[in-house]
Amino acid sequence: MAEMSPLAILLMSILRKGTIATLGLLVLFASIFLWQKHTPEGFLLNQQDWGFLGVMVAMALIALYLTNAIAKEIKR
Repeated sequence: MAEMSPLAILLMSILRKGTIATLGLLVLFASIFLWQKHTPEGFLLNQQDWGFLGVMVAMALIALYLTNAIAKEIKR
């Protein structure tokens, strides 16, 4: 395969940094959500809350996978 141009490497590194920022924001939003649901008796989560957290975790895992894939592509 041909090597990537310097512009492509720059754009991929910007995309990777944006994906890392997205991952950080997802973790921050999930943390704030859980903090809001915390009471002295523990966490009060209903079925919809678990669904929302599941979607957040799925998006975070996809962002992590994308970050690793971009890093591998830049190294090639």
